[in-house]
Amino acid sequence: MIRLTREEIYNMVWELPMTEIAKKYIISDVGFRKLCLRLNIPIPKSGDWSKVKAGHKLRKPKLSTVWKGKAFAELDERPPDQQVKKISELDRLVKQVALEKLPFKVPDRLTKPHILTIAAKESLSKLTDVNHPGMVVTSKGQLDIRIAPSNTGRALRFMDTLIKCVRARGYFYEVNNDGNFVVINDVKLRVNFREQTNKFKVHNKPYQDFEWRPNGKLAFRLDSRLKAEWRDLKTPLLEEQLPKILAKLELAAKQEKEYLEKARLWQENWERQRKVQAEREMRQRQEQKEFHELMLKAKRRKQAQLLREYLTAIPNVTHEWLSWANHKADWIDPITNAYDEWLTEKDLEGV
Repeated sequence: MIRLTREEIYNMVWELPMTEIAKKYIISDVGFRKLCLRLNIPIPKSGDWSKVKAGHKLRKPKLSTVWKGKAFAELDERPPDQQVKKISELDRLVKQVALEKLPFKVPDRLTKPHILTIAAKESLSKLTDVNHPGMVVTSKGQLDIRIAPSNTGRALRFMDTLIKCVRARGYFYEVNNDGNFVVINDVKLRVNFREQTNKFKVHNKPYQDFEWRPNGKLAFRLDSRLKAEWRDLKTPLLEEQLPKILAKLELAAKQEKEYLEKARLWQENWERQRKVQAEREMRQRQEQKEFHELMLKAKRRKQAQLLREYLTAIPNVTHEWLSWANHKADWIDPITNAYDEWLTEKDLEGV
């Protein structure tokens, strides 16, 4: 294990990209970034190393000497054969989205609000939620928001900025009576905005022991088959998490599209197998029916032959009766299949 001072870490982070530092020590580039923030060490901005490759020099801020915390960090050297853990697809996308010039910063006041924001503002000034005391809600077909009145401004500014970011990314924010949806590449992701609640015991309400009251913490939720939630933290607040939210929504849309494609292929395969099975079962029933008829005809042929043998053995019968009996034998025999005016197929059942 190697002990590195703040000064050594400071010099290192301005000499090498964090991805290169991660190859030297057992720490990820994200972990190293967090280490620098904990030690109050200034770090290059996203994209600075691209500028260096283009021939620009980095403007290196001074390291603050005012520091009361631990002034060092201990790191293990990475063995030559140990690979650096690859950054996740989501983290990579968060970085990519954060670099885009989009309206990610939630303003202190509404500026040119979207028509959906205007309608939601009017509803929140009038409608209360009977199931959540102390909270206001929007109507169906509007932005899906439920909050305490004191947080109306934050909610509207956040949602207005989110809609603008979604549109700037080339996607759609769709609102209908079924809910709110971010539509990314034809994939609809249901979303909503909520103030979190705490459970309180009540004593003065009949048939109700508890109720849910707002606690001041705001949350934006992905509430489709794939679920996620971003909420107020000590740092950061919800307003500062828009790049993460956009990245997650885009990744969720990609994953949902892959899931739907797999489901479509599975359904097609199932339908194909079901059709093959149905055709097999139909063929089997047909085979059984035809075999049953074959056996019946064989039995009828045998019965007809037995009857003819009997008729040749009977002495002293009239020609008329013998003609009648031979006709019945011909009627039973499936080969001659003679027509009989008085007997039907049903009469053969007991033969």
